[in-house]
Amino acid sequence: MKRVYLAGPPFADAYRSRAADLVRRRGFAPVDPMRRDFRGRTEGHEREIVEGDLADIDSCDVVLAAFTQPDEGTAMEAWYAHTRGTPVIAYTGDALPHPWTIFVAASTHEQLEDAVDAL
Repeated sequence: MKRVYLAGPPFADAYRSRAADLVRRRGFAPVDPMRRDFRGRTEGHEREIVEGDLADIDSCDVVLAAFTQPDEGTAMEAWYAHTRGTPVIAYTGDALPHPWTIFVAASTHEQLEDAVDAL
């Protein structure tokens, strides 16, 4: 079963829920790094957070990245996946895609449903 890493800003709970549902409907397994929720207590846990995210990305076939707002973590996750040869599918919403997003993404989509279809 294809595993899909759900990259996105830490407080994008609606995106994560909707993306996970759409991914499951297509027969894929969503991997949500926020299951290790460090919101409000990241200090002192940086290594654990990053190493967990990297291991999750390494275990996935594709990254679905929400670039609906600027977020350093999402950008780093997408860059890491790109350098490892893992395809990145970008969901942009109403945001104009940044040149780096276009560079690392196999495709970019304004609608989440279209991004999931591209998986």
